[in-house]
Amino acid sequence: MNSKKANWAFLITIIGYIAFSYAIANFFPWVADSLFWSNLLVEIVMILPILIFILGSKERPIEFLGFHKIKIGSIFMVALFTLLSMPLITLLNVFSQIWVDNEVSLMIDNMNVAQMPFWLLFLSLAIIAPVFEETICRGAYYRSYKKSGSAFKAMMLSAVIFAVMHMNFNQAAYAFAIGILAVLLVEATGSIWSSIIYHGLINGSQAVIMYVNLRADSEIYKESAALLTSNFLIYAIGIYLILTAITLPLAWAVLIWLCQHEGRRGVMSQIWKERKEKKDKMITVPCIVALILCIGVMTGAFMWLIGKILTTLFL
Repeated sequence: MNSKKANWAFLITIIGYIAFSYAIANFFPWVADSLFWSNLLVEIVMILPILIFILGSKERPIEFLGFHKIKIGSIFMVALFTLLSMPLITLLNVFSQIWVDNEVSLMIDNMNVAQMPFWLLFLSLAIIAPVFEETICRGAYYRSYKKSGSAFKAMMLSAVIFAVMHMNFNQAAYAFAIGILAVLLVEATGSIWSSIIYHGLINGSQAVIMYVNLRADSEIYKESAALLTSNFLIYAIGIYLILTAITLPLAWAVLIWLCQHEGRRGVMSQIWKERKEKKDKMITVPCIVALILCIGVMTGAFMWLIGKILTTLFL
């Protein structure tokens, strides 16, 4: 599977995602109101085009996607890397809220998350989402783009795709950073399992915090939204800037340790040195159209038009 096929898969995925989201919102409200079912079905819709293209390209799925063994010691270091990268992720989350709402808080209010049992919440956020999304972005997209260009460019493009696939500016802000860090983990360990563990730990920690907060006060996220004044956000940004300046170099040291531990010494410097390497075009027309559709949905520019078209098709 190369970049051309990956871009077509991306476009088909986005069209399918938009159509499916509109369909469940208008015809299956019980799915739209359920975090578990909406998340599971959306993930399936997103991964199907990828799987079809991989099977059609005669690739060995497990090998192509990077499901290689990872050492036990590396798993613990991935956990440490996750902890050290959290200030950066939180910084970008807070920074984006100067202009846009916190989408996770809105999701909690709209999907009755407070009524979900913990195991179902954890399964949805910490297992299903990481496995599916890492398979798509750090597996299929990243490896396809890497075949056509440098690892650096493939990392950046797959991170952009991961960001816009969240379909909102709040999550896109920190998803872009997660996308880059996840690729670095994959390269450091030689296995997509490292990025799945990384993504799972981020989401899993948020699931635990969410569950504990909602059990203490089911209205806590509504109440906290009122406290997010501009002064509070600026103060929080200052604190997380300092924390990020301290923890990010340590996270980089963990990456270097992982490279050495997994016998991949020098891979980080190689990614940087080969960043200008030119092969085939990575960005083609289907990719550009898909990105425009994503940004259109994120800004709300296309929602009315999409609604009219899909209403005509379904009714």
